[in-house]
Amino acid sequence: MAAKHTPVYLKETNNSLIWMRSCEKETAKPVEGKVKGELPQWLSGRLTRNGPGKTGFGDTQFNHLFDMSALIHQFIIHDGRVTYQSRFLQGDTYKKNLKANRIVVTEFGTGAYPDPCKTLFQRFMSFFTPLNKRDITDNCLVSVCHFGDELYAMTETNVMRRIDPETLETVGEKTNLDEYLMAVNTATAHPHVDPDGTVYNMASSFAAKGGPRYTIVKFPPPAVVNGKKKSSLDQARVVSSIPCKHKLQPSYYHSFGITENYYIFVEQPFVLNLKKFLLNAYLGKSFLAAMEWHSKEKTKFHVVRRDTGEILSTKYASDAFLTFHHTNAYEEDGHLVVDLCAIKSGDVISQFLLKNLSQGDFQVSPSDLPHHRRYVLPLRTQGTHTNTNLVTLKDTKCTARKLEDGTIFVEGQVISPNIIDLPRINYKYNGKPYTFAYGVEVNPLGVQFSRLVKMNMRTGETQLWHEEGKLVSEPVFVAAPDATREEEGVVLTTLLDKNNPTFIALLVLDPTSWKEVARVECVAQGKVTQTFHGQFAATGDSVHLL
Repeated sequence: MAAKHTPVYLKETNNSLIWMRSCEKETAKPVEGKVKGELPQWLSGRLTRNGPGKTGFGDTQFNHLFDMSALIHQFIIHDGRVTYQSRFLQGDTYKKNLKANRIVVTEFGTGAYPDPCKTLFQRFMSFFTPLNKRDITDNCLVSVCHFGDELYAMTETNVMRRIDPETLETVGEKTNLDEYLMAVNTATAHPHVDPDGTVYNMASSFAAKGGPRYTIVKFPPPAVVNGKKKSSLDQARVVSSIPCKHKLQPSYYHSFGITENYYIFVEQPFVLNLKKFLLNAYLGKSFLAAMEWHSKEKTKFHVVRRDTGEILSTKYASDAFLTFHHTNAYEEDGHLVVDLCAIKSGDVISQFLLKNLSQGDFQVSPSDLPHHRRYVLPLRTQGTHTNTNLVTLKDTKCTARKLEDGTIFVEGQVISPNIIDLPRINYKYNGKPYTFAYGVEVNPLGVQFSRLVKMNMRTGETQLWHEEGKLVSEPVFVAAPDATREEEGVVLTTLLDKNNPTFIALLVLDPTSWKEVARVECVAQGKVTQTFHGQFAATGDSVHLL
């Protein structure tokens, strides 16, 4: 299945230091772009993207890429015309930092800077503020998602922020998930959305009875219940609860898999040491300071039935790996096929410290970056023999063998040798058999997104798109109305210029030929920064599947 060529990475200089750009001025009012090529007549809606926008406040600087102040970007497409705008997420954290002119709320990799106006004794006493009364960051810079007709910016805490999809203004107070779901401490920024608008997500409860647990939560579409209008959040409930392997070391996770009948949760040995976390909270240290990578531990696959919430008794395990992004999962002939971007070590997280990214010659070893990998989990394992490959699917090198203790040990297969992350698919095929996935190739030099990649998940063949001097972002597939083929639609992404910090363009690609159909070039009011994830909403849709 693997592609027959060895990838050659672009030998570009890292003179742009793209991750170190700091936006000091929003493009608050939409600016119209110049269209080159021809946009499909049916393409109408908005592409909303989220990511880091500001590197610090005053003399204080964020330490990690995942800490920078959230900047929301949006392209609106209507009648062949396109506008661009950007707004900082005006959350409590941003406002406090701005008012104090320093970082006052702890982020993933940055501890809050002490108040210079406080005495040493006052600083010492502040360490004893109860954790539930401390500031939890609402710097939601990872992604966006619709819950009914409400658009939210999301991160990995238990907090979300609602934003106005027309103006990008931050709306109302912050949304705390623990007000709707008991004792939720973290949640992913990568929910899944059913065609009817039901949202599913993974969350963690560190203080659950019996020890920390991972929970699968469900947010039904808005509805009228007993004569009262209920939002998706009002109807939130826990579908299933999975106990942590280690009571004081819950796993970090960024996404999860879903098929028509199952949820797939990967418990990886990149963990949060709760003892360190509690101590660090009082010492003003960051979340990252309590993270540990246990290379000798196994990565576990937990499989849960969607209809009952029952956790399958079969235990699946593999050698240790870290994943941020699931690509897709589906069922085939009594197997679960799980595709994801795998990294060999959790130590790579520290590579994204800004002190590293600010170096012009900074480079990460290709082996420490994500590669697309497939795992196959056989569902029928009762009565099988040990050390026999239980995978019976054709055209795969994946294996699964029963060990003496009954665990099914699985070995994956690399789909493509390219370094690929931020994978997306035609979401109409989410949880179903599919052929194509799209992502960015990560250049080890500066961890830049240099090229767009199309992958044939059955053959391993890849197609690349690149333009000299430009950087790309996560591709978003938009299906054509009444599409009957997987590739029927367009792929949207954004282009940044390495040398012109106010340039941003919307790029439209043909998924079949992997060639440019059109682009819309805009000039922002301030520096344009790179983004993580985005969502397209078609005109007239309250929810458009990713």
